[in-house]
Parts: sequence; structure tokens; C-alpha cells
Amino acid sequence: MDALATLNLEQRAAVAAPIGPTLVRAGAGSGKTRVLTLRIAYLIEHYGVPPSHILALTFTNKAAKEMRARLRARTRGLTSGTFHAVCARVLRAEIAGHIGAYTADFTIYAADEQLQLAAAALDAATERSPMLLEPDNVLRRISRAKSRLLDPKLMARFAADAVDTFVAGCYRRYQRALERANAVDFDDLIRLTYKLFSEHPDVLEEYQARWPHVLVDEYQDTDPGQHALVELLTRPTAGCPRSLFAVGDGMQSIYGFRNADHSIIARFAEDFPEARVIELATNYRSRQAILDAAYAVIRHSHVVRPMALRAAAAAHPGERAVMISDAKNAHDEAEQIARAIRDLNRQGRKFSEMAVLYRTRHMSRQFETALRHAHIPYNVRGSAGFYDRAVVRDALAYLRAIANPADNLSLNRIANTPARGLGSQALTTLAEFAAQNSLSLGDALFRSEAVALLSPKAADGARRLAGLLARWRRFAQGTMPPDNLLADVLEQSGYMAALERRFTPEDLPDARAHLHELTLAAGEHDTLSGFLQEIALMTSADEPDDERDQVQLLTIHAAKGLEWPFVFVSGLEEGTLPHEHSLATPEGVEEERRLCYVALTRAGERVYLSWTAGRNRGQQRKPSRFLDEILAYGRERAGREANTAARRS
Repeated sequence: MDALATLNLEQRAAVAAPIGPTLVRAGAGSGKTRVLTLRIAYLIEHYGVPPSHILALTFTNKAAKEMRARLRARTRGLTSGTFHAVCARVLRAEIAGHIGAYTADFTIYAADEQLQLAAAALDAATERSPMLLEPDNVLRRISRAKSRLLDPKLMARFAADAVDTFVAGCYRRYQRALERANAVDFDDLIRLTYKLFSEHPDVLEEYQARWPHVLVDEYQDTDPGQHALVELLTRPTAGCPRSLFAVGDGMQSIYGFRNADHSIIARFAEDFPEARVIELATNYRSRQAILDAAYAVIRHSHVVRPMALRAAAAAHPGERAVMISDAKNAHDEAEQIARAIRDLNRQGRKFSEMAVLYRTRHMSRQFETALRHAHIPYNVRGSAGFYDRAVVRDALAYLRAIANPADNLSLNRIANTPARGLGSQALTTLAEFAAQNSLSLGDALFRSEAVALLSPKAADGARRLAGLLARWRRFAQGTMPPDNLLADVLEQSGYMAALERRFTPEDLPDARAHLHELTLAAGEHDTLSGFLQEIALMTSADEPDDERDQVQLLTIHAAKGLEWPFVFVSGLEEGTLPHEHSLATPEGVEEERRLCYVALTRAGERVYLSWTAGRNRGQQRKPSRFLDEILAYGRERAGREANTAARRS
């Protein structure tokens, strides 16, 4: 492979590693994506592996697309995608007849639908909760149990406290509601695929034969269920050794709130005793001073093994790559950053080369105000996305009700949107009839005896909606493409006509534009199920890059995997970074430490660190321990360099 000649020795060792379990500890900016893609090419060209025998798992669709773009035509037949996308594909093909009463047209519920089910499960509890619980708290605990492959029974058995015992009951009701709706949540995609493989060895053998070579990106972000799935899928079979190539960096494990377990990558050599571990320590992104600041923070970690990175770029004498400032309050901090951004722009640097990072979303307000006053263009990443807009959610609910007749939540949303007489009382009547007769709400809509229970106006609306759904389902099962189906839905349902009554003249063009954009997106797919699945599996990291010249504002979590020449890391005080909610446990502080490390390593040429004692009125804060560690390490290095110079002289 000619490309091997362009790699450094560490990268070459990783790409050309013998087949077998391999972990590549890839430091920030060390070229891990390149190594991963070239490893795939190496398997194909050097070992003669057919692309169809390779499975590449990523954590974002964006990463999967980038990988395919780099490999181009050489990998036709390769399976690549996120854990969730690949598992959804497996379940579409295998779930019917293998897991409960599920069918292949199951719906993947998004966060808001999951929250509705969790709220209903909480409301239906007959036992008393040991503490005040909100639906989002219940959902987080259910998600945590699922990420550990626990069903409601096992969650109850292994409950750590009375709260978990109570939530296990909510979990049971939540899961029943999902199953009745022929729906799954994100965690089910992993859990049910693992269940499928473990309970049906013939199915597992089929997929092991299909994908004897598995590569996993961002292994530090895996949760126990994903790790167990990889371990199961890559078990050696007759005549086929384990072929697993994992790339990750424990120092960048920051998704504990999403159930990621940083200890998984640390235990890799224990779980795969024959594994070889290769380190990529050369950084092609940042100045050495920035890497030293990041190391100053991560070297104090007690749970991940720190790795000192070396910059590939030569040092620039006299250049200050790490800038530290304090401010009177949050308003002053934001204005300081706005002035620094304006100065950089006057020096010829683009606004798009700069990013402001903060620990929590609400902190963006001060920066938005300061940048607006300074007439500096900016973009807040991770705010309400296109698919979160109400008109888009309404249109998608129509499509989901068409694709999955058992999807009660989607039918509830569109039943009286636009108004057709099917208000809450009519829907309650239909829901009661459905429950008494073990039907879905959609089934009840088509039953004449159920419709007869409604008022004349509601009955007329129910019959009209049932007729439309029947029509659209025929279209969906035929050859009508998704964009034409959506256009028909919006027109025939009366939704487009109702927009004029719903929106002001100022907001109406935007609503229409969103629906037009959704129709264009539908036109990129051949099937309705394919379109709905892609939307359901989109992650925040998959939002399109905005190519306009503007400063990026985003949380540190959202910044992972991104980079800019100039990065402003705000809020480096105790209680902000590290966050006050994380100070109660050593594990919490450890994750905050890794979060700070990620923030620092986003910067290429210069990183600006700021803090304020007066972030909250009436509460004085101290500089972050991470800031203290950076300053202490700088003094240590200066002392060592002075001693070295003295010895030489």
C-alpha cells in the first residue's frame, strides 16, 4: 500500500497489525480516522478480505460517511454505520418471529416519545415512590439498566436501592407500552440485538460469517451493552480467529451521562488477553504548549492512564499558545472574549476559525449578547434542530402512523391536527375501547363499533382519518416514493391549508419552507421505512456544518471530535468546570477532568482560558483546580528548563 509510506511509525504499526484483537490508543489529533480507514483498505488489499466481510462501527453517521468518502469505490459492499443504525438493520431483518410480537415495521421512538411513555408509566404506579421522581429521571434509570442489558425483572433483582426497585416497575410498564406500539427506543436497538444473538445461535452464526472482521471507532464511548455485543459478534469460530480492531482514547471518555463506561477501554487487554495495544502519541493539530496544558490536567487522573502527546509542528519562538484571563463576572468574561475575537478578525483571521466552549447550554446567553452587541456573526450549535420543529414533527408523525399502524403516540399527535373533531374526549373513548379489546388505537379507528361510541362530529372525523390512512398505506406499500407520499399527506390531510390559521403572516413562510425541506429530504430515499429510520437515528453530531463565516458557540460535550485554530474555554472555576453536580463523587470529578482535557485539545494555534469569581450573584467562586494544575505544570517546566540551561552554562 502506497499510503503506508505517508504514515508515521506508530500509525503504520496500527494499520499493518496482524489480524487479531488490536486496540489503538489514539491521542487527540493523532490521525485516528485516517488509521481506521487505511486499516480497512489494508484488510482488503493486503489480506484479500472482501469488503462485504467487514463491519465498521462508529458513533455518528457523520463519521461513517467520512470513512466511506475516504475509501471511495474500494469498499463497495462494506457495512458501516453507528451501533444503532447497524442494529436497526439487523432487527428489521430478524426481529419478526424471534422477539415477542414485534414486526419488521417497528417504530424507533425519539426522546420526546420516550418521555411521554415514561411519564405515563410513572403516573400508573400504584406503589409509592421512595423519592420525588420526574419522568426524565425515570427514563435515565431505565436507559442505564438497558445499557447493562437488564430487562425489568433483572433490574428489580439487582436493584441497588428502593428507588431502583420502584423504577423497575415503571420500566415494566414502559416496556409493555413500547411493545404494544410495535416500537423500540434507542437502547432497545442494542439490547434486543444482543438478545437476538444470544438466544438464537443460528442467527449469530449467520452474522459472524457475514462480518468476520469488526472495526470500532471511539471505543471509549461504548457502554456495557455495546461492548458485550462486540465481544459476542467477534468470538472466534471454527477456522476463523477473532478479528477486532478498536480505536479510542480513554482520556476523551466524557459521555458517562449517556451510559458510556470509561473502564471498558481500560480493560481491553483483560477482556481480549491476546490483544496488542498500539499508542498514537503524535498530535497533528495543536501547538506543544496546548498539549502540555492538557497533559497538566489529565496527568492527575486516577482512572485513565495519561499519555503525553508530542506536537508534530515545530514550536514558534515567542508565541503564546495558552492565554489565561479572569473577569469580574460572566458579563465581563463574555465581553473580554468578544474583544479578543474582534482583535483576531482584524488580524485577518476568519470568525469560522474560532469557537467558544462552555460547560452547560444556558451559559451561551452571555456570549450571544456580547457577540451581538459587537456585531460579530455567530452560530449556536446544538440548539433546536430542524427535526425538532413542530411542523416537521407533525409531518413525521403522519408518516410514522402510516408506516406502523400500532404507533399510538404518532396517531394521537395527528388525530386532530388539523382539527377534525377528534378532540381529547373522543380519543379517550377510542383508547378505552382499544384497551378493553386488546387493540391499538389505530385498530380502534377502523372498528365501526368503536366509532359508533363517538359524537356525530367526532365519528365523521374518525371515518375520514381512517379512509386517509388506508389510502396512504396502500401508496406506501406500492411504488409511490416517500416525497410524493408526504406531499399527498400534507395536502389531503388539510395540514397545508391549516397553516394559514395556525401561523402569523411573518412565521408562515418559515413553516412552509420547513415542510418543503422535509419533502426534499424524503426525496433522497427509496422507501418510507428507510427515510424514517435515518431521521430516527440522527445524532447531534450529524447536524450539517454551517459554512458561513461565524463564530461557533457550543458545549464542550458537543465540541468533541471538532477542532478550530482558536478556542475560548470559559468558566474555569470550581462549580462550573468542574461542575458543582460532579463534585460529590470522585467519579464525577474524573469525568470533568476528561471534559477539560477534551476542551483544551480542540485548539490548534491558541487556547484562551477564562474564569470569574462572580459568575453567580452573591456567590464567590475560586479558580478551577484544572487551571491551578495548568499553572503549576507551567512553573515545573520553567524550573526544569532553567536548571537545564544552568547546567549547560
